[in-house]
Amino acid sequence: MEKLYIIGLGPGDEANLTEKAKNTLKTVKRTLNTRETPLPELYAELKGNPKGPTAVLVSGDASFYSAAKTIIKDHAARYEIELIPGISSIQYFCAKIKTPYDDALIISMHGRNGNIVSKTAYNKKILALTGGKNNAREIFQTLSRSGLGEVTVTVGERLSYPDEKITTGTAEKMKEKEFDELSVICIENNAAANPHTPIKDSEFIRTSIPMTKEEIRWLSIQKLGIAPQDTVYDIGAGTGSVSVEIARKAYDGYVYAIETKENACALIRKNGEKHGAFNMKIIKGKAPDALENLPIPDKAFIGGSSGNMNEILEKLLSLNPKIKITATAITLQTLSQITECFGKNGITDTEIICVNIAKTKKTGAYDMMTAQNPVYIITAAP
Repeated sequence: MEKLYIIGLGPGDEANLTEKAKNTLKTVKRTLNTRETPLPELYAELKGNPKGPTAVLVSGDASFYSAAKTIIKDHAARYEIELIPGISSIQYFCAKIKTPYDDALIISMHGRNGNIVSKTAYNKKILALTGGKNNAREIFQTLSRSGLGEVTVTVGERLSYPDEKITTGTAEKMKEKEFDELSVICIENNAAANPHTPIKDSEFIRTSIPMTKEEIRWLSIQKLGIAPQDTVYDIGAGTGSVSVEIARKAYDGYVYAIETKENACALIRKNGEKHGAFNMKIIKGKAPDALENLPIPDKAFIGGSSGNMNEILEKLLSLNPKIKITATAITLQTLSQITECFGKNGITDTEIICVNIAKTKKTGAYDMMTAQNPVYIITAAP
């Protein structure tokens, strides 16, 4: 079995090759370079009969977002493979801007779909490789459109080459600038929200618009079982309290707050901005019509249906037959309507709980328990 070396080239200039890499290259019969050979051609070349030791040069570090993963998977039976690490572009970039990277979220946007808005909303520091449609300019425009234009961004272009360039500013000020496609960026958001911290009622901006109380909100969201990358609808969003907390649970996804009233939409926007829920999008309209053209949901919370529960369920199930749904009700009549509509739409796996909350209230020298209205939480999966 012939030897195959996968060697990290470093950020660009071959002067950054390690001594082991340089010495290894002297011993091989064939050298392939991912920067010079299109990957399909390179993979095809590797499938041919090995003719002595081969080296494949990959950008940056061989173990960091490189072609090494695919090469190992496809050719481990054909070659004896050894990885020789190199200096990654992230390492080089952080050394140039004198910042540590042990406290950063490190991602690649090069040829990948990545939710940069959610990642920026909930992380104080992000280091990212850019490329393709996810170039630095497009990323900064996306951040600016989503309300994150004031985050600090630093761009490293042509790293390690003589024309290397490093630029710092805000996403808003940099959004119209052109950058090298294969840049490295650092995004710093000192106001990033902690997605693991629940929010108390007193922390929300309040008006006369009804709000789901914190204990009911927390329990309902927990029953919904939101995963970080989920797309979630909050139908009848009201003050936005549920939407904001869902946004934190779906910290690598999106929540769509659907609300009919203009003043409620304005309040949702204020609460979203206050609590850093930039991965929340407000949709003004009445469900189910307002759900048209939205991304397919993984989960849905129904806080208010405006009498359209059956139509809403039909729409949700048509979008995703496996969607998980949680709804709340205060009256027995509403509970009956919800369960009846669930049944009409073939939802038989339903859990109903009745939550009774009592809180302390100071009465002279005594603490008295004051009961709140019971609330029904209905969770269903088709």
